[in-house]
Amino acid sequence: MVSRKRRVSNPVSDASVSPGRPMKRPRHSQDDENDDLAAILAQIKQQEDSEALARQLQEEWNNEAAEDRVEGSSDIHLDVGPFASSSGRQLRSSGGSIPQNVAAGTSHNASSSNLNEDETPDIPLAQARHLFTGDRQCPGCKGKLKSPRGYPTFSVHTPAPSVVSLLHLPCKKCKKNHCRSCLAVLTCDLTCKGTFKNSKCVVERCCTNVRAIALFEVLGAFDRLSIGEKETSAARAAAHRPSKVAHTVGPGGTGYGTGGVEYNPPKNTRRGAAAVSVDTRSKQAQNSAEHWDELVVRAFTNITTFLPDPDSENAQAFDLIPHESLRHLLSLSLLPELLGSLLRNDSVNDWVARSEIYYATLQLLRRLADCELTVGVLIDPQWEKNKTCGIEGWMWEEGEIVWDKTKDKRVSRTVPLYSHFKKVVKQSEAFLLGASQLLDGGDADVESMAIKATSLCGDMIAARDDIVRAMNVLGKSDLPLSDGPSQAYSLYSSAGKAKGKGKGRDSAEELERSYLRECEQLAFKHATLSVALSNGGLSYPTFHYAADVLQTAAATRTPKDRFHLVKELATMATSLPPGVWVRVDEVRNDVIKIMIAGPVGTPYEGGLFEFDCFMPMTYPHSPPLMHLRTTGGGRVRFNPNLYNEGKVCLSLLGTWPGRPEEQWSSTSTLLQVLVSIQSMILIDLPYFNEPGYGTANKSNMSSIAYNKNICLQTLKWAMVEWMQDTHKDGLWADVITSHFTIRGAAIRRTIQTWAKTQPRIQKYSDVKSGHDYGGLNDNATNAPSTATTDLISEYDLGIERVKAWPAG
Repeated sequence: MVSRKRRVSNPVSDASVSPGRPMKRPRHSQDDENDDLAAILAQIKQQEDSEALARQLQEEWNNEAAEDRVEGSSDIHLDVGPFASSSGRQLRSSGGSIPQNVAAGTSHNASSSNLNEDETPDIPLAQARHLFTGDRQCPGCKGKLKSPRGYPTFSVHTPAPSVVSLLHLPCKKCKKNHCRSCLAVLTCDLTCKGTFKNSKCVVERCCTNVRAIALFEVLGAFDRLSIGEKETSAARAAAHRPSKVAHTVGPGGTGYGTGGVEYNPPKNTRRGAAAVSVDTRSKQAQNSAEHWDELVVRAFTNITTFLPDPDSENAQAFDLIPHESLRHLLSLSLLPELLGSLLRNDSVNDWVARSEIYYATLQLLRRLADCELTVGVLIDPQWEKNKTCGIEGWMWEEGEIVWDKTKDKRVSRTVPLYSHFKKVVKQSEAFLLGASQLLDGGDADVESMAIKATSLCGDMIAARDDIVRAMNVLGKSDLPLSDGPSQAYSLYSSAGKAKGKGKGRDSAEELERSYLRECEQLAFKHATLSVALSNGGLSYPTFHYAADVLQTAAATRTPKDRFHLVKELATMATSLPPGVWVRVDEVRNDVIKIMIAGPVGTPYEGGLFEFDCFMPMTYPHSPPLMHLRTTGGGRVRFNPNLYNEGKVCLSLLGTWPGRPEEQWSSTSTLLQVLVSIQSMILIDLPYFNEPGYGTANKSNMSSIAYNKNICLQTLKWAMVEWMQDTHKDGLWADVITSHFTIRGAAIRRTIQTWAKTQPRIQKYSDVKSGHDYGGLNDNATNAPSTATTDLISEYDLGIERVKAWPAG
């Protein structure tokens, strides 16, 4: 355990934390942000002395607390399970002091324990059930004392009195109260509920083991709350489930199916009755959601209260050497599941509306990161439950926890919570970059919302900084945004199609994971897309819609539309699928450039296709403007929906007629447009995107010839052209480098496969034609030039050039 100086200068006791809003840490000064090397080395050195320090603190506290206890003496035999030390089996209480081997000996430093990272938390906890549910022996009358069983609730008081009351073990015969773990005799009366009514009650700070029991009781109450909410929500949804209306995409893949639901009001009701019923249910649902959030805030505050706080100026033994079961208790509970759902939420509006629960979440995450035992809940993949009765029912052996299994019978693991949190922080950073434009719009409601969102986003970033610092001190390395396959894995991975097992397949899968991590790191950025003019203005010479930008330089969006755009871009910062990269201008966030990689298994595989996007002043009430730049200088029409002059034909953009549900609406997003291009235009059989060409058939000879020529032009204009040195200092240099250095070998194998049926790949001639799909037809009448190029050799030279480009 590493002992660290407290980073917060104004500590607040757990009991004083407001139940409505968890304590927020103040912003740090620049000096706090930059711990020098000497301080870090000093902190590391303290690790060697932390256990001795903990015992010293405990002894001091024992001496102070002894005066408040009734003296008694007894030999106590207590089996606390696998977490006990060899000397912790027989405990002696003398003179009312807390047995030292209970306070410190039964809890170990995580670094000194042999923790099995593949062992589900129920296995070690099953051996330690006696600590939480076992009977005790009264030190006075030697009678049996049963561990209390209750159903705590989360009141406005912290810690919850109903939790603290369960930490007492009263003996009615002796008329004395004891600590539920170490059986130290307390001055409390038999019905004591802690400091809520008895300021002298010390049971919640009595010993390390009782802190573990307190956390168990809090998590048990939280699990009951979560399970009850799930059952209530399921019943409510079943009672009012709307009928679904299937929406399909029109032939040719030029639309975008948004899906949707349709409410069928009850028949034979008087006019307006259905609407009233819907409004009533909506009001009830809102009240229920607000009540749920209030309970979760209280639960999170209580959980935070009983977690180790080694940074506290009044740190106790249980803060510095916490009981090892804490890690397993947290993992076995439903807490990681709820935290994951909150951190996966990408709605800024919802963050603001539920700000109390997000402030409580940040405080809880900070505390988890402060301790070497509990930080694993934050940074390690958690075990995925298929069914659970809750940690309390399981501990008392009244139910079971069933783990979700993979095909090879291993327990499924979830993405680490910290990976979700880093995405939230990235979204917060993106929001803050555009938030300054929201504070002078003249709309009080929008400004108020923007201020609240800005404050919360700032706190999320500050919490990230706190967590990173704590992890560095603990020797825990930072994590990438994600460490596993995403939903779009198959679009850009050939590893999943590999047959057999062994190092080759494992290496390919790791390579694709590396590519996906790089995609996330580079997916979204604000960049300078303009050039400064001598008159102080800005020019966008490489942007297709430069004239639109100039014409709207003095125009203003409505405040609500501006807020909508900022929120949408913030959401996009963490929602882009692999192989899609977005760059937003730092000055005009309606000026956007986009790069999309051709998916695996298509004639576009490995190619990079650039688009210009402009968000008109009427956005989101009208669609964005999209222009394809990768056309070989107007030579190539890559798809029936992608014209050689750059037009993007898509019903969602209003450039192609489609069904009403496929058209743009004010609820549509730019992200939907990008997903449509990636998944509905850059497809394996693009020939059939042309209306009237019939159902897709991979054996169709015209389609096969069409694909051969698309492969040829993809290699030339979407690969080799991007690897020219003219791009090494350009906007997309980092994407080009990442894309071709990581996937270069896999792409080359694809090119070699193409070359077997397309000889022009090694004898390429530059042909410019009119409207026969840019010369993609083998029967084109345009005479090729006599000079030919081996594109495979050009690709190899390009890879070497890219590898030599300066690191971003």
